[in-house]
Amino acid sequence: MEQYDVHDVVTDAIEAIDPNIIIATPPNSAHVAFPPVTGLTDVPVVDPSRSASYHVVEDPSVLFAMVPTPDHLPPTPTDVPQETGENGDVAGLEHCYLVSNCLELTIDPHHRETRLEGIDEYLNSLPDGWHDESLITHLSTGLRAEYHTRYETATDTYSVHGAGPPTSSVGAAIDENERPLIELSIYSNGAIRVETHDPTNFGLQGLEGIGPTKADRLREHGFDSRDAIARTTPQMLAKIRGFGEKTAATVHKSATAIATGEVVPRDGGTLPNGDPVFIDIETNGLNGEIAWLVGVLDGGSEEGHYLPFRQQEHDDPIGHVDAFMSWLTGVAGGRPVVAWNGYNFDFPIIKRHLERDAPEWVDDWESCYQFDPLYYATTQGYATFPARSNRLEAVAAALGWEPTTTGIDGGTAAREYNTWQRTADQPDGYQPDWERLEAYCEDDVRALAMIYEALQDASRRPQGTETPKTRTGEQSTQGSLSDFS
Repeated sequence: MEQYDVHDVVTDAIEAIDPNIIIATPPNSAHVAFPPVTGLTDVPVVDPSRSASYHVVEDPSVLFAMVPTPDHLPPTPTDVPQETGENGDVAGLEHCYLVSNCLELTIDPHHRETRLEGIDEYLNSLPDGWHDESLITHLSTGLRAEYHTRYETATDTYSVHGAGPPTSSVGAAIDENERPLIELSIYSNGAIRVETHDPTNFGLQGLEGIGPTKADRLREHGFDSRDAIARTTPQMLAKIRGFGEKTAATVHKSATAIATGEVVPRDGGTLPNGDPVFIDIETNGLNGEIAWLVGVLDGGSEEGHYLPFRQQEHDDPIGHVDAFMSWLTGVAGGRPVVAWNGYNFDFPIIKRHLERDAPEWVDDWESCYQFDPLYYATTQGYATFPARSNRLEAVAAALGWEPTTTGIDGGTAAREYNTWQRTADQPDGYQPDWERLEAYCEDDVRALAMIYEALQDASRRPQGTETPKTRTGEQSTQGSLSDFS
């Protein structure tokens, strides 16, 4: 936090992420938990190492307990001070996230083992009412946010997550000037989703084509925010030293997209003809070879019909892709196939799957017109999205999309599938919640359709007629914490 411009990067980050709580983490906690940061927002700014505090976020079923050590806790989560949250009601508590700075990860180079330092003292000081794994998730700002383990004792199991910056990890140090902002999305089922934000995506440097020098020149000319840049004209920006007409136009479109919450088109782009078929796949890993679920949306983001083509048997990787290709070349014949980051993920994985298990469909797949909105907008430069990152969820949320499933992501879906396959020969083999996984995929494919519809609207809209932003553009279905250090 110390190296960020408070009135530029930090203000913009808080507005964009819209956290329920801001957690001050080492090593620069003091720069977060005190002014000027606390003066920028009404969101609670908490340093767990200094004092105990309790917060109910969004849904009163989720409680955050922030304590220096477990000794500060009341006997049970329902015994927290009655001023907690807006209504002080924790009677319907479904889950509690206990945050401290008590746990760290160290490495034993001789035995090549990692060790969770402080865990024994931490557990010994926990009151009896805070040991239930189904109710309590333990977070430490001394552990990197991506860290997760299930720590087992003779009698209990504890879910332990990191809630700290990357410098909490074992290994090489991180450049202080590149220290990221960490967002933790939490859910009432105990799940946590971690998203890392590059600070250069916020403030003036978050605009396309703007580095430190150009950002300083913009401020010198009175353009100290995205809104200020969006309100001016490209012609005015072009007068600034180092800004030509092309750079000025690019910067103005980038600022306008964020300020209005709309896709801003650029010259030259053409969307496919015909009604698109939207797809999203779930695989057995990031570099997966199996598309075990092909989620298809036939129609628009709201009224379209969702078709999940899913692998049904452990030893049958063909049936569902055969059904998908039969539908695609039959009922949907000749229509463009649309996938987010499709050129790098969905399209090649489907092709590899077909080459290995159903080669008779490869020519049909390659003959389909394939379109990737992310490539169209970012690589080809034909549109600017109203989000500070190009993740599907971030862009869709900026356009007003709200998902219906929580506590799951692509990594979780892959682990569920892999566990199902790994236990195939066991009498009581693992059975995932297939409906929930299919619903998660449906969320993504409907979000994709919404983005595509926004691209269509932008292509029809005369340039320069963007409307003021009237929505927050942020998800509201789960709590969110941001770690600043």
